[in-house]
Amino acid sequence: MTDKRKKIQDKVIEIMSLIDPTKINAKKYADMFNGMSDQQFTKWITDFLNDEKSNFRLDIDEFGDGSRVLKFENVTKAAEALAIPLFEYIFIPHISVDPKHPVRSKQKVLVGYLNMKRVQQLVTKKTGYVLDDKDRDEQTGRLKGDSKGGVVTSIETEVLAGMGADKVMSEFLGARGDNVAEYDAMIQSIAETGNVKLEDVKTGTYDKPTLLLADVYFKCMGIKTDIVSEAYYSVDKIRTMMGRD
Repeated sequence: MTDKRKKIQDKVIEIMSLIDPTKINAKKYADMFNGMSDQQFTKWITDFLNDEKSNFRLDIDEFGDGSRVLKFENVTKAAEALAIPLFEYIFIPHISVDPKHPVRSKQKVLVGYLNMKRVQQLVTKKTGYVLDDKDRDEQTGRLKGDSKGGVVTSIETEVLAGMGADKVMSEFLGARGDNVAEYDAMIQSIAETGNVKLEDVKTGTYDKPTLLLADVYFKCMGIKTDIVSEAYYSVDKIRTMMGRD
């Protein structure tokens, strides 16, 4: 075994032991290294360093006895051993009056990689359009069938929430979503005046079939919620607001 190989192996095993005090992960890598010749190790480490997607795998037992889980205190110990600062000051040029002298955070903050899901699809067969929004689920008001192309998905909602686009979400999940009362008021305003304001067509909770149905499901499980205000006090009011006998 060469000195260079020994240093690499010892460092990997040291870091794995710090992150996982049970040393199960350290043993896994020690066994892997012990089964390699110097030639095999050289090939493995060369391929590892040349592949940007390669990384060391940490196996945890999230739902076990709690002894082998990822804890921040252990991550901190490993980072210190590698001389990697987890907390740094960050500069925020986009809120600075003078971009050449950006605002700095008052305290050091945790920094790292943020894995973000790709939200754009360019495949032709994944795209489409709808001619109307008449085909709706009777219970939730959600678009379906030939009209489902107008549905706003969960990932799109997450992106809007992350951007702070509350007004856009309110329109997409309200008037353009399951709230038929808001939709009718919006269409009427556009037909009569040529424009519409969201605040002029907003209605109450009882015009949202999705919330009402969710509340009913919880009640069937014996769970009392505040998803729909007063829903568990006045069943007659719900029936009246939904236009049912």
